[in-house]
Amino acid sequence: MAAAEMPEAKKAKTDPSVKYPEQDLSEVLGKHIIYTYENGWQYEIYFKSADMIHYRIHSGLVAGRWVTNREVCMTALGKGLVRINWQEPVGNIVTMVTSLEDRWLHSYFLMPKWITEDPMATVCHEDEHVEEMLKRREQGPTWPMHIAENAFATITFLEDVGTGRDDIIDCPPDKLPAGYASRKN
Repeated sequence: MAAAEMPEAKKAKTDPSVKYPEQDLSEVLGKHIIYTYENGWQYEIYFKSADMIHYRIHSGLVAGRWVTNREVCMTALGKGLVRINWQEPVGNIVTMVTSLEDRWLHSYFLMPKWITEDPMATVCHEDEHVEEMLKRREQGPTWPMHIAENAFATITFLEDVGTGRDDIIDCPPDKLPAGYASRKN
């Protein structure tokens, strides 16, 4: 059965005495951040809406890659924590938890074997090359998946630019003004 044909999952009965967090995502929506992982890799992300992000990679294995309008699933976990999950046409699987108030995030990021063997194949504006990325993924190999990141990052730049914008991340890193990614606040 194809994923699109999967029946909707039945919800299990939950304990009514347990109060789940309110799904208020206002802490992250419209925010634009630049962050640096413990290994020095630097990324940037814009939380465009409750189900959409844009991101750009400034340094690391696939530096130069940038993506707009990536569909995501965001969940408020309480106490200012928000989890963001997404999968990509190339086969990457990402889970990120962020605390903007405390200016940190943690990512767990799986990368298929074909990317570890040829990371430069994904360095582009992915939106313009989705069909090519899908073909590369199908050619594989996809297994074993490589843990590309399982680390904390420090948020070095944070601004509220509002939701729904397409001009926040709209070019590759090499087209940005000098010092753009080194901004701090």
